[in-house]
Amino acid sequence: MAPLAFDFVRSAYSRLDSLDWKFVNTLLGEMAGEGRTVLEGSGLSAAGISYQRSADMRYVGQGHEVSVPLPDGVLSEQHLPRINAAFEEIYRTLYGREGPDVAIEVINWRVIASGPKAEMDFHLPSGAAARGKTLKGSRPAYFPEHGRYMETPVYDRYALAPGFTFTGPAIIEERESTLIVGARGRGRVDEGLNVVVEFADE
Repeated sequence: MAPLAFDFVRSAYSRLDSLDWKFVNTLLGEMAGEGRTVLEGSGLSAAGISYQRSADMRYVGQGHEVSVPLPDGVLSEQHLPRINAAFEEIYRTLYGREGPDVAIEVINWRVIASGPKAEMDFHLPSGAAARGKTLKGSRPAYFPEHGRYMETPVYDRYALAPGFTFTGPAIIEERESTLIVGARGRGRVDEGLNVVVEFADE
């Protein structure tokens, strides 16, 4: 259910105090354009696409970068204090101290292009009911705790409606898996069509 998204990165070293802003805006725009092309090709509209921009930054001489969000819109020198402050705040949060009194450099530029977040509704539509016959039949199944085969009812997973209850032993079959419930198990189907099994004490 995660939104459809693509992450783009370009390595382009520069000191923050001597950035070529035109180059940076072009680079970020190219990545955003690539993301838009891919997402529109996946069926999303341009209006439903959002972009997150960031830069991997560090103090000159250090070996590890931190990811710093970038302001929206066309960047220019007037954004420099804001970007500097964001980097320093993230650095203090990560390392618990002020950084050295040296320049800041950018190693990578990043853009994440993503579609709208999917809405999840775990409730069944009003009046929804399971389909088909619940009990498929029965067959012998071996339960080691009893040391013998026991005739075991077999249920169709897709036919179990909310409120359905059963006692073990039981077999519940579906395409993806098979659920085996021992003789001490007591099961029910909740409103989300989950099979909830509880086990009684010996």
